[in-house]
Amino acid sequence: MPIAPPIPGVWPPSLFDDAGADRSSSAWCAFHVRPRSEKVVSRRLKEDGSVGYFLPLSTQKRRYQRRQVEVQYLLFPGYVFVHGDRDAIRHCRFTVPGVVNCLEEPDQSSLHESLSTIRALLESGASVSPEERLEPGMAVEIIGGPLAGQCGVVIENKKALRFLIQLNFIQQGVSVAVDASVVRAL
Repeated sequence: MPIAPPIPGVWPPSLFDDAGADRSSSAWCAFHVRPRSEKVVSRRLKEDGSVGYFLPLSTQKRRYQRRQVEVQYLLFPGYVFVHGDRDAIRHCRFTVPGVVNCLEEPDQSSLHESLSTIRALLESGASVSPEERLEPGMAVEIIGGPLAGQCGVVIENKKALRFLIQLNFIQQGVSVAVDASVVRAL
């Protein structure tokens, strides 16, 4: 069985450039999709072309038997973030197979900022891990390194201090390990 080629996490590539420009007629939403159909829905949205999508994927190297392969993991299983005209989003919700529901966030600017930060975390090459059912923490800003200027919440686990970006309306987020010396409380 042939392996499907990897799909882009952002489509079109200029999605985040365009997403901040005109917010009156366009919106961000989260499509809640059937289990294990996030990539299929993303492919269909790319083929349709009427809306853009953001599918946060983390690539990790795994060793299977004697081979090392790269595997794409979903940071938010069950969700595909879409951006576009509200009518086009509504049309895709009902015509793209696999979409169960459309979750709308009333605070569009906050959602856009969080998704932009998650994209920056992924592009930085840092090891990002998903976090679920988030508890409120201390608001921080990273002041050094490739993620300088990013704002989020800091959490602590047994191994290290972690910088957290959360999407409150789906109660999930992503985190990345950071050094305490590059974090400043807000």
